[in-house]
Amino acid sequence: MTASSLLMDKQACFLLKTNFAPCTILQLTRYDLTQLESQLHATIQRTPHFFMGSPVIIDLEKVRQLGPLNFTKMKDILLANQLVPIGVRNGSEEQQCDAATYGLPTLTIGRLSHGETGSHSSQKKETHPRTHQTKLVSTPIRSGMQVYAKDGDLVVTAPVSVGAELLADGHIHVYGPLRGRAIAGVQGNTDARIFCSLLEAELVSIAGYYLTKEEMPLLDKTQSVIQIFLEKEKIKIEPIL
Repeated sequence: MTASSLLMDKQACFLLKTNFAPCTILQLTRYDLTQLESQLHATIQRTPHFFMGSPVIIDLEKVRQLGPLNFTKMKDILLANQLVPIGVRNGSEEQQCDAATYGLPTLTIGRLSHGETGSHSSQKKETHPRTHQTKLVSTPIRSGMQVYAKDGDLVVTAPVSVGAELLADGHIHVYGPLRGRAIAGVQGNTDARIFCSLLEAELVSIAGYYLTKEEMPLLDKTQSVIQIFLEKEKIKIEPIL
């Protein structure tokens, strides 16, 4: 096996994206069903309860030039990992027609790709919604609570407990411990960021891209402010001060 083939084996062939709609997006970054099966199994094992039973849309944007795909095998792989495939998006016309014959209709739930339009509109869908409102929460956000700042930023000046969930179309600022889930850029704003003074979150997400607690780097807790942002489709976590 060549060095280049070894490198390809280590590269992820898919991305799992959280979404404000009640489904998960699985974006194929390259077409390798053997690697998809092994890497997906490893990902699910790291967070066995997070995706269990989740409906999944397969995003074909990065493999749409490859022609026919084995949708039967894809479905089997997802079902074996307790994920429920419900459709595809962003494929070529041939791929989407082929997927439909295997029970995977074309769906447009969540953020569309650049230049794609909805089935009932001739206007290009806005990728980055305008944010203009700020939601302020000054009381503790306890386990099981969900706070959503629609069309704006979310500012929390109290602790966020394990099991709580913060969502915002814009940025999220937490001036206290962040121990739940924080999902910024819910509607696809890749410029959104998360700021906090103590990061102990179960999950952080920007525009659908996410990191679980197990995947986050260890940070010096004496750092005063932490920022979380998206760079080249990867979540970055860095101290500011």
